[in-house]
Amino acid sequence: MMELSGYRKLFPVTQSAIYLNHAAISPYSTRVSDALRQQITKRTDEPANVYPIFLEENRRLKENFAAIINARPENIAIIPNTSTGLNWLANGLEWQSGDRILLVEREFPSNIYPFLNLIRKGVQIDYVTPKNGGIGPAEINKKIVKKTKLLSISYVQFLNGFRIDTLEIGRLCKSRDIIFSVDGIQGVGAVPLDVKDAGIAFLSNGGHKWLMGPLGCGFMYVSPALMDKLYPVFAGWLSVKNSWDFFDYQLEFLDDAARFEPGTQNFLGIAGARAAADLLLEVGIPRIEAHLLDLGNFLTDAMTDLDFNYTGSSEKQHRAGIYSFGHPRSKEIFDALSANHIFVSLREGDIRVSPHFYNTREDLEELVRTIKKAL
Repeated sequence: MMELSGYRKLFPVTQSAIYLNHAAISPYSTRVSDALRQQITKRTDEPANVYPIFLEENRRLKENFAAIINARPENIAIIPNTSTGLNWLANGLEWQSGDRILLVEREFPSNIYPFLNLIRKGVQIDYVTPKNGGIGPAEINKKIVKKTKLLSISYVQFLNGFRIDTLEIGRLCKSRDIIFSVDGIQGVGAVPLDVKDAGIAFLSNGGHKWLMGPLGCGFMYVSPALMDKLYPVFAGWLSVKNSWDFFDYQLEFLDDAARFEPGTQNFLGIAGARAAADLLLEVGIPRIEAHLLDLGNFLTDAMTDLDFNYTGSSEKQHRAGIYSFGHPRSKEIFDALSANHIFVSLREGDIRVSPHFYNTREDLEELVRTIKKAL
């Protein structure tokens, strides 16, 4: 098995920068860029009847995404982004006036606006307030009421990197007959997630962050129990049975999650996403998790020594790949890092560092040295 450092050569960005901003967008590996070029060549140099090839890429990508979250491919739909999936969920369920949805304060807006858009139907929104930056079953349980129908929460919080306990929250939702929805974009690809064990009913996930694929190509998971309860609010020629019988106008949706794929897809993005997911599965998500936690241990110790305030959890099980730090001179430090070709995020006044599996301890040591100089 190749050492993680051996994969570093697949990422040309390492030749010109230290890139530690995967919670925003990942750079392409050469595996992804090669896959994209191959598809472009097929469309450019060969007869354009490449639809069967694209369908095969779609099938393989679903298998990859399913393997990453321990699902079945028939429960995976390819979608453009996280917001699209959460809008499928919000608008595909039947709502009664007075139904309530439970969300989390300080979530990324993708996991807020699709549900706020239901207020016009009489749906009411409640919020869980994080406790010491974290969200646990106890905080959630306090906010559940009789009419709570759905909980939607991020697997990993985009600001401080807090990873929820999906097993405990899943058990709570099951005991209270609540649909458990997860925004997976800041965790899937960085740390393991088992949707079956956790009892997750729905998951939406863009592909350009920890999954390391192109923008505009992600996936959603619909559990078998939720499949027939979630109505396809968009219908297209490819979302129905007998789709190639063009004049058989029978609105009979497909039996699997492909019913949520109403028309021609981003096949170029699918080719790149498939190559990216192939690489992640080759490396192994548990190996990636162990590496990111090890890098996090070094980083939190080093930054704390420099009088930064680490805003995440001290508990291993609540960490993933995001490490955020507050400091009165955060903007100045961010600018100094950028000037030295070290790329992180500045989010709500915090320096957010998000390495991936090809990053090394040496990358973080250079980050720390540069910050020391800036201070």
